[in-house]
Amino acid sequence: MNHKVIGISQSFSPAPFVRALKERLQSTFLPDGSRPRIELVDLDWSSPDADAPKLVQEGDVKIHVLEESYQLIEKGAQVIALCNFRNISFLNEVQTEITTPVTDILQACIEELKKNPVKKLGYLGRPGTDKAKLITETVSREVPVEWVYPSEAMLEVFDELESGSHCAVIPDQKKACELFGKVCSNLLSEGAELVFPTCVMQALFAAALKSEGYNVLDSMSAYVSYLCFTDWEKLPKPFKIGIVGGLGPAATVDLYDKITKATPAKNDQEHIKVAVEQNPQIPDRTKYLLHGGVDPTLSLYAACRKLEKDAVDAIVIACNTAHAYFETIVPHLSVPLINMQQVTLEEIRDRFGPDVVIGLMATDGTIETGIYGRKAKSMKLAMVVPDKEHQAMVMEAIYGEKGVKAGFTDGHCKEVLLKAAEHLVRDKGAQALILGCTELPLILEETDNIKLGDGHAAIVDPTASLARRVVKVAGEITKIRGVR
Repeated sequence: MNHKVIGISQSFSPAPFVRALKERLQSTFLPDGSRPRIELVDLDWSSPDADAPKLVQEGDVKIHVLEESYQLIEKGAQVIALCNFRNISFLNEVQTEITTPVTDILQACIEELKKNPVKKLGYLGRPGTDKAKLITETVSREVPVEWVYPSEAMLEVFDELESGSHCAVIPDQKKACELFGKVCSNLLSEGAELVFPTCVMQALFAAALKSEGYNVLDSMSAYVSYLCFTDWEKLPKPFKIGIVGGLGPAATVDLYDKITKATPAKNDQEHIKVAVEQNPQIPDRTKYLLHGGVDPTLSLYAACRKLEKDAVDAIVIACNTAHAYFETIVPHLSVPLINMQQVTLEEIRDRFGPDVVIGLMATDGTIETGIYGRKAKSMKLAMVVPDKEHQAMVMEAIYGEKGVKAGFTDGHCKEVLLKAAEHLVRDKGAQALILGCTELPLILEETDNIKLGDGHAAIVDPTASLARRVVKVAGEITKIRGVR
């Protein structure tokens, strides 16, 4: 049997209420005849000193609730119940970080009012406080009500409740009910049709107050019903792209920068979530393909697995040569990898037509493994590569003492790369040149028309093509999920 699993947050919550809520939930039968499974966690938490700044104090409370939520999710919670009105003010902040629904007793009361509406609602609490403003505004956004507040004389009752801690630890339930009853009587005499409890401890007295004839919203019962009989589903999460980086580090920065620039965002929050596994220690891809040595397969796979565990929606690798290992890695991942070569060739075909002649400037490993050539052939696109002399120039631009991997982006590395490019246009008839190593775009910029000797060609940056595809996929998935 698949149990409904409800996680109860105990962070800064009154123990009597948590205990009562757990007991009520465990004794409730669901439509299928089962009872919900209740999960709690006990965190070993060190709170800041009492004289810590307000920012630290409030932030610590929020982190406590979020960390508790993480652990409840690990225990299988399908919904998380907050048990303190203090937490309502930042519920949305918690919800932003997780897809498991987070709810509170206030929302349960709102749903109850939607089913049984009233015109005038009595506020069972001290008026004029930040808490009163939060509760009344939250309710009024969803339910049209007129609020009735306790009279001035009732403030003495709240003073007695607070000084005697009747509400906090319930040393004398009868006395607490008597005091709350006075406020309820006052609210109802002032025209309230229903009294609205404003703290979780008041929920424990609701049944007793009703039995005394006070028309009080039974917030505990409303919360139990809301948690048990709502079909809780995970919320859609924002799109997140995972980048396997460090191959080399500058190429990773370049890809991230191009994703950012390609995103049509009006503010920070509209940009794409990005997780980067930056591992410059991944063995050299070209060296292993051509000369042996340390195989980078496991390092590449491990990086992808870390991103997979980080709940990314797709993975890209900021290295052309690393795509030679895709065939080994992809079958063992549940997350799709966006193929840089495929994306680049599709973009060239769409921009320049199926008859375009493509020149490839890349590492020896990329050329010899055919990770571009095979795809071009399957797409019936003509592709040419440099002769031996000019291929050596491309490798010099990448790996030479004055090459891009050594930190150079101008001077000798640019000169030899342009010579190789001119050769492809002049001698091989290339019309579009692919910068087939992710660090070559650090030397030459993408352009539709660059003069090379007596000829011209387009320079195509696979990193930019990949960035544009990431943004497109992100937009499509975001639209499907309905995430704002």
